[in-house]
Amino acid sequence: MLKNSAAGWLLPGLALLIGVLGMSAAWVAVAVLANSACSWLGLVAAIDMALLLRLTSAPPGRPRMAAAVLATAAAVALSQWLIVATQLGFTLGLAPLASSLKLGPALAWELSKLSLDRVDWILLLSSLPLAAILTEARTPAA
Repeated sequence: MLKNSAAGWLLPGLALLIGVLGMSAAWVAVAVLANSACSWLGLVAAIDMALLLRLTSAPPGRPRMAAAVLATAAAVALSQWLIVATQLGFTLGLAPLASSLKLGPALAWELSKLSLDRVDWILLLSSLPLAAILTEARTPAA
């Protein structure tokens, strides 16, 4: 069957790509409106990625768990990059997209370290194991 082949991962992979982009857009919008990092949305991203994989019938096991963790990490990283770029763009009078293209990794990392506190880091990092836990295969109770 196609479940373990590359073709079996086409729909889940596409869903994850759309999920990462959509979650990042929503996260940046909420962060800009709240003028905060809104790190709790990392947990929502983990739930979203796990749910997308289950809804698209991704094969259970380590590949699904790895896909959820990687997609959650991508959503967290992209969102934080865009939040930093948007805030910097506001300061410099640049559009968010222009600012994100000019932002380098060293400056993004430094600005993230300055803007995130301990609770933010805990929430962001706890989203990764949450994604793994939510995608692990469960056997039905007998």
